[in-house]
Amino acid sequence: MLIFNTTYKVSTKVNDNWLNWTKENHIPFMLESGSFSKAQITKIVGSEDEEGTSYSVQFHIADMDALMVWHRDNASIFQSNCAAAFGTDVSFFSTVLELID
Repeated sequence: MLIFNTTYKVSTKVNDNWLNWTKENHIPFMLESGSFSKAQITKIVGSEDEEGTSYSVQFHIADMDALMVWHRDNASIFQSNCAAAFGTDVSFFSTVLELID
């Protein structure tokens, strides 16, 4: 089991809109792909500063093959949707974590 983790830096001026968009659009989009089995949003403690707040959005996925298929078929759609909604007010990077226990 893997966790597909994306860390976001969200500008203070779009914070509430981004949280709503993540809950109402992003997470449903990811789960509806059929590749992911669980989602969660976490705020990175102590990340608040004058530029914004950092969050982690995580999705469980069976294995790297499933993630690569999702990435091939859907990653550019997600990136376009986020850029269209928030432009440079939201930046992000992704990591893959292996669930050990």
